[in-house]
Amino acid sequence: MNSFVFIPIIALCCYLLLLFAFIAAKKTKLNDAFIMVLILGVLWVGGSFCMRMQFWPGEKLWYDVSIFGLLMMPFAFFCFMEAFVGAKKSKLRPLWLTLSLAVNIINIFTGLFLEAPLSVEHPGGQVQFVYQVTWSVTVLFLVCGAVLIHMFIIMLRGYKTDEIRKRQLTPILIGIVGVFLGQACLCLPLFEGFPIDVLSALLMVCCMFYAMYRRRLFKLTLLVSKGSCYVAVFVIAILLFANAIRPLERLIRRILGQYEDSYVLITAILFTLFTFLLYYIMKKFVDTVFIKEEITRSETLKEFSKAISCSLEIHQVLEKVTRTVQQTLDAEKVYIFIENGEEGSYHIAYSASPLDDKTVSLDKSNPVIVYLRQHNECLLMEEFQCLTAYKAMWEEEKKQIHNLGIHMFAPLKDGDTLIGLIGTAARDPHARFTYDDISFLTSISSIGAIAVKNSRLYEKVYQEARTDDLTGLLNRKYFYQVLEDEFEKNKDRSLALIILNLDDFKLYNQLYGDREGDLALQRVARIIAASVGNNGYISRYSGKEFAIILPGYDMLSASNLAENIRRQIMEMNKAEQDYALKVLTVSGGISSYPYGAGSVKELVENADMAVYQVKRRGKNAILLAHESMSNSREEDNVDSSEYKQGIYSEYAPTIYALTAAIDTKDHYTFSHSKNVAYYASRLAEAYDMGDDFVELIREAGLLHDIGKIGIREDILNKPGKLNDEEYEIMKGHVESSVGIIRHLPSLDYVIPAVIGHHERYDGQGYPRKISGEDIPMSARILCIADSFDAMVSMRSYKEPYTVEYALEELKRQRGRQFDPRLTDRFIKLVEEGAIVPKLDAELAVQEADQKKT
Repeated sequence: MNSFVFIPIIALCCYLLLLFAFIAAKKTKLNDAFIMVLILGVLWVGGSFCMRMQFWPGEKLWYDVSIFGLLMMPFAFFCFMEAFVGAKKSKLRPLWLTLSLAVNIINIFTGLFLEAPLSVEHPGGQVQFVYQVTWSVTVLFLVCGAVLIHMFIIMLRGYKTDEIRKRQLTPILIGIVGVFLGQACLCLPLFEGFPIDVLSALLMVCCMFYAMYRRRLFKLTLLVSKGSCYVAVFVIAILLFANAIRPLERLIRRILGQYEDSYVLITAILFTLFTFLLYYIMKKFVDTVFIKEEITRSETLKEFSKAISCSLEIHQVLEKVTRTVQQTLDAEKVYIFIENGEEGSYHIAYSASPLDDKTVSLDKSNPVIVYLRQHNECLLMEEFQCLTAYKAMWEEEKKQIHNLGIHMFAPLKDGDTLIGLIGTAARDPHARFTYDDISFLTSISSIGAIAVKNSRLYEKVYQEARTDDLTGLLNRKYFYQVLEDEFEKNKDRSLALIILNLDDFKLYNQLYGDREGDLALQRVARIIAASVGNNGYISRYSGKEFAIILPGYDMLSASNLAENIRRQIMEMNKAEQDYALKVLTVSGGISSYPYGAGSVKELVENADMAVYQVKRRGKNAILLAHESMSNSREEDNVDSSEYKQGIYSEYAPTIYALTAAIDTKDHYTFSHSKNVAYYASRLAEAYDMGDDFVELIREAGLLHDIGKIGIREDILNKPGKLNDEEYEIMKGHVESSVGIIRHLPSLDYVIPAVIGHHERYDGQGYPRKISGEDIPMSARILCIADSFDAMVSMRSYKEPYTVEYALEELKRQRGRQFDPRLTDRFIKLVEEGAIVPKLDAELAVQEADQKKT
């Protein structure tokens, strides 16, 4: 027997062990390529072993098997490298396969490139195999070298920028180069008869094992599968019985002499029993040493998955993830970073110890974040420090991670989105995380990522359920819940409630549209939120109302805050060109516990009543409620219909006082307003608009020119045509009218008619230049009435026109200045006598004389 035969035996056992382990592993492209390497390695080493042992059917056959495995090995390395780097199948792959098979077939049948070695028997029975190497062997080296060169090119292309993968591949490359050098050494006389080629194969399999395990491409427990146990038991049993067969025979013959004819049967039975016993012992050993920890971790993972699926609150999810990682990996520190949606950075949301520094955050441009976003795997800081990305980090960023003591990061990913990461630190700074540790943390991060995603979705839905969609403030339902809670918490302290109601907001929406109204609500919400800060709770109490709960505030401090908010809202649109029309004000009421209310209901009712009183007193103010306010509600609670009927009579003196004041500056305005009110209300009645609308039109007619009180007398009474500057001043009376009416509570509904009575149907009017149906119906009616009375009345700059002329002018301007349908109806009413023109005295006499003649 050759003295070097143990070398191919050891190499063959290593290859077989890995082969059986990977056959039992999950089928992947990389695993399949590695299995091909192992099969060819078994052929190569196994053929060499059988050749050296001179097994049947002969040395030539086993040499051909060995050389076939050897010459096909470069092609197997090529396929393995393609799978390792994730490259597409090369177009040259069929060529390399064809060349490898061709040189094998030629060499098997002719021995052209490398003949079978000669066996030389030395004294003592030792056999040595000597190769006859000629120049033709260079063909084999050239073919194998070409395939290996292409393999190196693929490797360099695939990992130009990935230093970590290069490090993972280094041991495999050492093994491949070692095999190539081992074959070259056969040509040297120094290694004549020594199996240097098989020894290089042993080196290669050791390098591959190290690379696959050390770089987390191979799981150690694969080596202790059922198949590998069978192989190990079989090899051990064969070796033991090969050496113990003779002593066992002598022992049986001496002890059981009468059964020596059954020697073979007894030996077979003993061999079988021994094999089963050996397998049982080995399996128990393997389960205790290797499998037990894996089973424990599997159970932990199962319990973790079950527990975390029952949690919807983000805090509970992060706590379970942290506790599981710390206990299973025996980690000293565990940090969980969660993405901040607004900033894009990742801040520490939870850690294993409450004393840990949680102020650290990693920016989205941090190389650690960038790497984890691009790779779906754990990142060891030991490996990351070798990358150029780490070297490019700011010193402050490196210091942050170093101070936290993190050795490894695991990504929390939702698809391709990095929603967070887990940072862990080993208890022993010199200890390394094993493949099993990394696999476990990867599983935890995968399950944890789903749980974090679900909990964030739950919190989002929960937040949406209690907040207003438009403003982001608390909604009315949750407002009452918070108010009840805060009332209970502040039994021994003060609690203030502010209710702010936007004045004339319905009008604002009518004038500028719902979209502009929504933007105004959002701006108001931002002003209130910025003013209150973290000192209270803000709610959108109703469509145009906001409520503020202020724990610990008294009436005075709440009043100061409310007054500050009121001023900010009033100046909110100051930058707008039409600020006079777009100004927004609020009416606010304040109530407090315990001095202004004794219960939650009283607190809300008193604040509401204060708002009501502000509205009646002229709006745009803040009023403090008193305990007696809730008792005065009965006195003010009149029937709504009676209240509506009394609105005009309540404000009639104010209206007539204002028009009388104008009359001192412009004599025609007072009678003009009454005339317009008459014409407009008659037209509205004829159009069957309803009593409420008719009353609205009449009041609008009385108030439509009330803003002229602010126009200079020389402009109002100018006998000639106004110049451009004077005309612009005169146009301002519309905005002035709106400004005055805004402070007449319960009459603000006439503003759409007042503000639009100078708009034209073709869009050429003022102040908003709206056209057609966009002009409110009330404004279109008022426009016709105002224009008709202006034509038939005496003015400082003109004599009155006749009714016929005025009607003809209305006809000419229908569809241009006036609504066509309303114009036709108005003309018909005048012609039928349903509307009697209010003429000046002189004009009335002239028209009467004309009728007589």
